[in-house]
Amino acid sequence: MKETILTLQAHAKINLGLRILGRRPQDGYHLLETIFQELDFGDEIRIREKRQRGNLQERFRLFCNHPDLPSDENNLIFKALRCMEPFLPEELAADITLIKRIPMGAGLGGGSSDAAAMLKYLNRYAGLPEVRLHSLALQLGADVPFFLRGGTAYAEGVGDILRDLEIPKDWYAVLVFPGFPIPTPEAYAALRISLTDKVKRAIIPSQLEKGFSWKIFENTFDAAIIPSYPQIGKIREDLYQQGALYAGLSGSGSTVFGICESCDIAEKASAAFDHALIARPL
Repeated sequence: MKETILTLQAHAKINLGLRILGRRPQDGYHLLETIFQELDFGDEIRIREKRQRGNLQERFRLFCNHPDLPSDENNLIFKALRCMEPFLPEELAADITLIKRIPMGAGLGGGSSDAAAMLKYLNRYAGLPEVRLHSLALQLGADVPFFLRGGTAYAEGVGDILRDLEIPKDWYAVLVFPGFPIPTPEAYAALRISLTDKVKRAIIPSQLEKGFSWKIFENTFDAAIIPSYPQIGKIREDLYQQGALYAGLSGSGSTVFGICESCDIAEKASAAFDHALIARPL
């Protein structure tokens, strides 16, 4: 049987503002509001389909160009395979190669995007309804449901309650990775939000109704992370000095991004850093 070779794109995201509102009493998860924005760069997943029977590990093999990323069941791509296994043809098999471009632990959603790309690919065979696929995505991570849809979305809850949102997209994002990750548990611990703290109300939608402005955005993690990572604060200030309209962490970091109103400004800002790239919103 002729083999099929496919290439999937797993785009990165940034958070345009991220406000931690409190914690959910039943499980302690942090409640938030944010705007997810998909970008035009990311990882690439190459799939060489074949037909073979056996267990999941025998039918699907995962390879990665990043030496620090696991290629076993600890990888979110393989976890997505495991979630979808009951709904797949028994003879479906593939060699999967992940070309990793999104830095790990960078707040850009690389692992979540990889998982969502795999879920969408596998659903060509599974044919699950959108609501069921969303449920499986949420089992893999709070950001994964967003990547099933991409584009721009306002998110509430733990990041899983999504709704469409229209914002201007005539801008460029300069992404600066400082060379180190920030562990997510460490970032949330730095917030020092108790289960008994009163939950704040969401304000982003009401602010946007008054008119779009970059001044309305803030990231709760900026103030929590910068004291321990002064490099983050320096990058943020440098982006503003280079003409960024807004600069801050994406998610809980460690990537700092700056919003620039033109390609020229973005290129000038990017040149001020050793490791930076320019991306556009999708």
